[in-house]
Amino acid sequence: MSDDTARGAREPSPARGAEPERGSAPTVGVEEEYFLVDADSRAAVPAGPRLAARAGRVLGDLVSGEFTDLQIEARTPPCATMAELSTRLTRLRRELAACAAAEGVAVCPSATPVLGGGGVVPVGEHPRYRDGVELFRTLMDDFAVCALHVHVCLPDREVAALAGNHLRPWLPLLVEMSANSPFHAGRDTGYASWRSVLRLRFPSLGPPPRVESFDDYRRVAAAMAEVGGSSFAELPFWDTRPHPRFPTLEVRCMDVPAEVADTVALAAVVRGLVVTSARLVEAGDPGPAPRGELLRGAYWYATRDGWPGPGADALSGRMLPAPERARRLLEHIGAALEDLGDLERAAAFVERLAARGSGAHRQRAVHRRGGLRAVVDDLAGCMIPAGTAEPGRPRARTHPHGGRPGGVTARGVPAWRGATGHGREVGPVPEDDRKRREQQPMEDLVSMSGREAGAPAEERAVRVRRDGYARLGAADLGIDLQAMAADFAELAGAYKDLPADPYARETHRFRRYSHAVHLPWTGELSYTPGAPDEEFGTVTEYWQDEHNPEYPRVLRRLPDIPSALQDNRLLDALIRADLGHALWLEDLHRVPVYVGVHLISLGVHGREQVAVSSPNCLHQDGGSPATFTFAHLIGRRNVEGGENVIATPGSAGRQPDALPPEDVLDRFVLTEPLDGYGVHDCRVSHYVGPVRLGDDGDDGRRDILIIGIAPYAPGL
Repeated sequence: MSDDTARGAREPSPARGAEPERGSAPTVGVEEEYFLVDADSRAAVPAGPRLAARAGRVLGDLVSGEFTDLQIEARTPPCATMAELSTRLTRLRRELAACAAAEGVAVCPSATPVLGGGGVVPVGEHPRYRDGVELFRTLMDDFAVCALHVHVCLPDREVAALAGNHLRPWLPLLVEMSANSPFHAGRDTGYASWRSVLRLRFPSLGPPPRVESFDDYRRVAAAMAEVGGSSFAELPFWDTRPHPRFPTLEVRCMDVPAEVADTVALAAVVRGLVVTSARLVEAGDPGPAPRGELLRGAYWYATRDGWPGPGADALSGRMLPAPERARRLLEHIGAALEDLGDLERAAAFVERLAARGSGAHRQRAVHRRGGLRAVVDDLAGCMIPAGTAEPGRPRARTHPHGGRPGGVTARGVPAWRGATGHGREVGPVPEDDRKRREQQPMEDLVSMSGREAGAPAEERAVRVRRDGYARLGAADLGIDLQAMAADFAELAGAYKDLPADPYARETHRFRRYSHAVHLPWTGELSYTPGAPDEEFGTVTEYWQDEHNPEYPRVLRRLPDIPSALQDNRLLDALIRADLGHALWLEDLHRVPVYVGVHLISLGVHGREQVAVSSPNCLHQDGGSPATFTFAHLIGRRNVEGGENVIATPGSAGRQPDALPPEDVLDRFVLTEPLDGYGVHDCRVSHYVGPVRLGDDGDDGRRDILIIGIAPYAPGL
């Protein structure tokens, strides 16, 4: 509940700045709020006033106290470019972390306190804060939340007020993109953004009203204050607001992100939205008018499910997955992003979300491996981004979930408690520790194995169960690629000499296939021997009923995967992780489970070639309601295309472009190692588009690992 008037009269906050020169890009500034946590318990502690005093001697007006003494706020000056914003915010975080370390605490960029903060929170001393407590009473007891506020220079108050009409339907998506508060006071809330839940219980927090003018905006704000819905009229707490003293439009609905890169990307998206909205206002467009009830419903879905869940699209009134709404957002603001030089950054942010989820996913992934204290350590480490250590200080390791659970050093001390204040393990991995990791049992390298099938399903498994599909990256699978680098290299090497698909040599598709049997009650996984074959040595038979329209009811004989891969730790970890995402289905607990392992490469050698998958249409892979299919990207080099599409089951046999938009559930392109997805086959259809050569040479390919899971019977 950051509020400028609560800080007393002073010069304009650096985040708001002055109006830029006419014709230049509007400046942008951000405010970030953070919790302060104890070095031993990792619980939020009331160290805000003393840290603000210490940090103020270094950062001046760029840092201040917040609504509760558990928090601190940092503000950037106005920035013309996102590169400048990134540089300034990185310095702010680094200096604030160093000052906190000197006070014996750490700074935690989470939107709710992971540990602590569950009782009556210590409210700051300013009279306006106390006025809020008197007005809202017990509602304020646990109201300690940390936000990201983005200010875009828009000096015309009339345009700023009307631009809010255009921003309103996009605000729930910003909540989903920034969601970073799944835990509160030691408990998993089941929500992606619990901060937003806490805010939406107040009458004056949430989406702004639709207004006819700036005067209308002020009249509604005054009426809300008059009836007791807000503390004061001149600066309401709606999620967008023209600032009464500074020439900015402020967007306030977002959780504080863990990483600087995400804050900067969100700032780019917000600036693109504001510029687009202002252009529409100046062209006479009054903006959409979604019903308030629908908009509040869209907010609620956003707070609960976050990215990439299905949410209410306030523009169309339909349920659409977040990736589809993000695609529509980029189309809506694309021209402004391109003019501002931010299109690539915004698109990359959406791709990152598709690959690894939001901050809520990050927190839960760390929690599964190391508990809540590990979550706090990981977040504290984000205050000093990898690769930005000051001269003379060791660089932080770059893998966001690398190292030991909880960011613990070799001496068992949280990394952020060291002299440097760094939040991630620093320096090279000692040789004896590297050997220890290489000798780790497989169950320590993957978060859920077949023997752990009775354990609570992780969040993405819940999404497969609920929605029929989910995006899955290495972090979601519990895979530590750094610990299994040699195994990854061995697996990737097996794609270099894949034979052409004997049933479709003209499609530029190359493949090997074997299958294994998994016993859920013991965790045993055994490969079945292939049959002798003159051309390939050994082959495995592959039968797919009528579900493949290109080869209906055909028994195909495909070359086996190399026998050495049967002992590959990474392949074993991937299979067991995928089993962990499927074994919630009771039908798979009482029978042997069939595991099909496909190594497939789409390769092109020249501009005229196009490589296609099989079948080259939306399809399903099996006839059983207990069939699952998982895909994991192994490599992608010098190719274009290869878009994945998830659609309704009735779309099978059709091309994605021939479908009505409501039948397409998701579209994405796999780009990073182990990017992938899982589908409950009977509930969706899926497709991968053709691959063509890129611009970097005459050869290109896309290597994918497909793992099919079904009850052991002919039919996969």
